[in-house]
Amino acid sequence: MTKLFAISAGMSFFAVAKAENEKEVLTILVNRELEEQEDFGIRAHIDDFSIEGLCGDFFHDEKGSFIEGHILDYPRHIRKMSTKERDTYIQSHVEKNARIFWKDNPFYAELYLREFKKYKAAGKDLGNTFSPHFSDEFYFITAKLIITETDWYGEDFQIIEIDLTNRNYQLIFELTLEEY
Repeated sequence: MTKLFAISAGMSFFAVAKAENEKEVLTILVNRELEEQEDFGIRAHIDDFSIEGLCGDFFHDEKGSFIEGHILDYPRHIRKMSTKERDTYIQSHVEKNARIFWKDNPFYAELYLREFKKYKAAGKDLGNTFSPHFSDEFYFITAKLIITETDWYGEDFQIIEIDLTNRNYQLIFELTLEEY
């Protein structure tokens, strides 16, 4: 049976979808995001191996992020390391975090890391022209993870079933005076 669902991400995004269940709503949303051809879309985010792309989500250790305000700002314990030690340390954490991100799809983690290594081998000057080779399935699975596991839409992302069976309205959200 087809139902209506509200998709909310705070004040920045609100949509209504017709689907059988939340899983189908998520599929609709992922496909919508992947169809966006803008430079700041989810596909471009996945393909961007800089700290501003998906790769930037992997630049952290147990003590915190290696990034501060979109620049590399190494914490004290990393600044103390030699350049070689630091590069090895960061690379090992990027790899570990990518594997955690794709924990249910380890093949995709290895594929992403292989393309990341190609990007690094191409050199920073050529980085803007590097294009990774990912399948449509990879993009779909990765976009789904980005939407559900990161703050792509913000912290308030939710899918809410609209059920008017026993009532004539349903409150989706209400801003209280304290939140104003």
